[in-house]
Amino acid sequence: MTTAILQETMQLSPQGAGARFRPYASPNHHVTKGRYITSNDPRGYIPVYEYPLNGQWIMMDIDDGYILWTGIWKALGHSKADIVKMIDSQPDLAPLIRRVRGGYLKIQGTWMPYEVALRLSRRVAWPIRDELVPLFG
Repeated sequence: MTTAILQETMQLSPQGAGARFRPYASPNHHVTKGRYITSNDPRGYIPVYEYPLNGQWIMMDIDDGYILWTGIWKALGHSKADIVKMIDSQPDLAPLIRRVRGGYLKIQGTWMPYEVALRLSRRVAWPIRDELVPLFG
């Protein structure tokens, strides 16, 4: 059984202060910290910074900076099938991504390294750029 174990409001600080992957400060976003149990990860859980956007959860893995690209993609109004098409059209992405299937619904989807998600967001997420400040500054 999967559950959200930890929910707390985070004091936000600029990238690079303390841990490598931390959300940027934003007066317009309420970022919380969560920890979700999953058998899809060797740690047995995924610790995240998270906040809602357009009915989706925007998440960053606290330990390694992976970004839940599915949340950004769906917040833009695209379907999950479009992610598969995008990844299939760029085979160099395939070895970089992590897919979480099953378990807690919030963490399911395609996760990408921070740098990859940042580059893709610059190309396709212009309409929600202000909403991605906690992730990318």
